[in-house]
Amino acid sequence: MNAKFHPVVKLVEVNGRNPVTTTLQIALGLQLTHKTVIQLVRTYLPDIQEFGRVEFKTSNSAFEMPNSDRESTRGRHTRYAELNEQQATFLMTLMRNSPRVIDFKKALVKAFFEARTLLQTDYFALLQQREALNAKLECEKDIASTCGRGLSGWKKQRDSLETAIANVDRQIQPCLFE
Repeated sequence: MNAKFHPVVKLVEVNGRNPVTTTLQIALGLQLTHKTVIQLVRTYLPDIQEFGRVEFKTSNSAFEMPNSDRESTRGRHTRYAELNEQQATFLMTLMRNSPRVIDFKKALVKAFFEARTLLQTDYFALLQQREALNAKLECEKDIASTCGRGLSGWKKQRDSLETAIANVDRQIQPCLFE
């Protein structure tokens, strides 16, 4: 890579079952002000929305860019846009190709690809594992309700199965970093 983008930017997150990025992440990754990126989204909003409705959200804390005028954002909440893969790709085509932008475009494409791959493999395996554990829990509960002797055995099984389900639930929430 010729130019480096911000090394700790979490490029793509999974919102439900959809990989997304935000204008905040793009601004950080490109070391641009968020104002520049969000203005580009607003300017081309009708075009970007051809790829789906753009979700505008407000951050819970003030957004600060490294090496920027921090006074302009301190103490305020930042309104940002959440973009799906097509929207983010289109937005990136609107930017001039400097070495930093080219490197970031490649990293963003890779991050979306990795998010989709993760969703297609690990997510479904974990869901199947969760369903099997949940089915076993329900079966054990049915046995316990029909047989008083099964109650103590069910209680032992219940705790271990609920712990296993909670562990799988934590794994289902992928943390995607680039």
